[in-house]
Amino acid sequence: MDATQPLARPPDNVTFLDRNGIRITGCWFDASGVRFAVRDLRQVWSVSGPVDPVVTNAAWAIGLVLVIGGLTAPYLDLSGWIGLGLVFTITVTICLMAIRLRPRPRELWARYRGFAVQIYGSDDPVMFNQVCRALNRARQQYG
Repeated sequence: MDATQPLARPPDNVTFLDRNGIRITGCWFDASGVRFAVRDLRQVWSVSGPVDPVVTNAAWAIGLVLVIGGLTAPYLDLSGWIGLGLVFTITVTICLMAIRLRPRPRELWARYRGFAVQIYGSDDPVMFNQVCRALNRARQQYG
């Protein structure tokens, strides 16, 4: 390759991902009707979004059950301990189910023409990772 020759413009027909309304080609990153030039995307990073409120409230409920159980422990008989164990089990189960069924959303950010912008967000970790890999391939080859 001759270093004095300018680099050829990447062909726009190279598609790295085209699924669920997201299209990543050698030139463009299209997501939800917003289009970004791959060459202008700098410093791409991912961020975890906020925790679901159900998870937060269930965690607070677990703490409350433990505090109430600790305060009332000297006065509980067998049925009180069974009731406290049942309530504790229910709150822990709700919290674990919420963590499993409602994962934290993931966001993909980048510096685009000098500004930090969110270019993609998803609750689906598989789709999010596919978008990240496709964007990395496009940036490595044509960015």
